[in-house]
Amino acid sequence: MSSAVLAVPALLTTTAAVAGGMSGALHATRRKMDVTGVLLVAVCTGVGGGALRDVILGTAVPIFLIQNLLAMAFVGAVAGFFFARFVEQLSPAIYVVDSLLIGVWVVIGAEKALQLGLSDSAAVFLGLTTAVGGGIIRDVLCREVPTTLMPGQWVAGAAALAAVVFVALDGVVDQRGIAEGIAIGLATALRMASARYGWVTPDAVTMSARLRHWLGFDRRKPPAEPDTPVVPG
Repeated sequence: MSSAVLAVPALLTTTAAVAGGMSGALHATRRKMDVTGVLLVAVCTGVGGGALRDVILGTAVPIFLIQNLLAMAFVGAVAGFFFARFVEQLSPAIYVVDSLLIGVWVVIGAEKALQLGLSDSAAVFLGLTTAVGGGIIRDVLCREVPTTLMPGQWVAGAAALAAVVFVALDGVVDQRGIAEGIAIGLATALRMASARYGWVTPDAVTMSARLRHWLGFDRRKPPAEPDTPVVPG
């Protein structure tokens, strides 16, 4: 496969930064933060994943600064703060964009790692980090347990599976776009299907018990899935 990193259209990355800024602003506004807090959380949500990736890779100049995505995230932050009610009505559209971009950011992060000659496991990790980093930073700043790490809709799980699939297909398929398209489609489909059909990731204790039972290590009936509220990513 070509070592070139996926060239995401500028409109798509700009939309991602703006949508992330809006999402972060709404999240912070609901928690009664002041203006500075809302803007900080919003901008970190919009560009946090890419920033984390660039810091981990030791990029000389973070790409989100070169591409002016920081300014776009700020635009989304201002819109989310001043026009909260109107932006709330756009939540379905923001959700669709967010679902699509999970796979896009996974591919960007994983492909960048492969281009630099890092291991497959590092590529999976960076793909996952790029996809969910912004949301994790948002929740930490809001003094919450990151929702992407808790039982709920498929966000981190969808990103992780997409990253594994992309890395597994790297070098196997001749056309670079095939692996990218499959990974992006898989992440988007899992994210939206989890919302549509109520799929919830299990907690570690329940999943461990089920796995032991399936492998024959524990003959007792595995515990039922606890009633876990589905939290949005």
